[in-house]
Amino acid sequence: MSTRLASLVIDATDPAAAAQFWYIMLGGTATPEPGGGHRLLAPDVGGSGIDLVFTPAAGRKTGKNRIHLDLATESPHEYQVLTSLAEDVGARAADVGQGPQVPWTVFHDPEGNEFCILEPGDLYQRTGPLAALVVDCADPAALAGFWSAATGWPQVHAEPGSAALRSSATSGPWLEFLRVPDPKRGPNRLRFDVTADRCPTDLAHLLDLGASPVPGSADHGVAWLADPEGNEFRLVPAHVRT
Repeated sequence: MSTRLASLVIDATDPAAAAQFWYIMLGGTATPEPGGGHRLLAPDVGGSGIDLVFTPAAGRKTGKNRIHLDLATESPHEYQVLTSLAEDVGARAADVGQGPQVPWTVFHDPEGNEFCILEPGDLYQRTGPLAALVVDCADPAALAGFWSAATGWPQVHAEPGSAALRSSATSGPWLEFLRVPDPKRGPNRLRFDVTADRCPTDLAHLLDLGASPVPGSADHGVAWLADPEGNEFRLVPAHVRT
């Protein structure tokens, strides 16, 4: 397939403030977008950086997101600095059932979106500041297989409770799938944009792989789809900026 993961779209009640928060946490370049949105261009990590695109949302977040961000640190000192910085700029510590002995700290950003700051470890040394995009799901191996085909990223890890993809560039964030017992409820506030060089052909292939159209969401040649577990995403022609 000629499709690629282009960006993570995040609904926000205040896109400018959300982009500013994540600019402080991740770096990169924040720019305004048409229609009141803001884009955080990924820092150059020599390969597969993922932009964050903040779009206006009518209502506030309710319930736990199905997708969250993990942030990398390279030393115990950086871990302490980054966790303190997060609270200084509006994040607050969160309890999502992680327990007291995990090697990360969970936060809510100012919009209420969950994210984690990871203690330093070898697995995330070449990612840049964004270590992983983590997707809650019922069947990690099956959903990773779908997204491997949709992004072109090979699956490099699989076990009963989790699976992970990594760009062949071996830089930029991981795409991880984590088994959780909770079902999806309502539209996702965080969702992926995938670009396509051959939109009709690639759309047909994604549908064959288990994607389904999202009713009532036509958008100027952009196809709104749901993956096999119902997570919304967009298929965007390559000439359209996501």
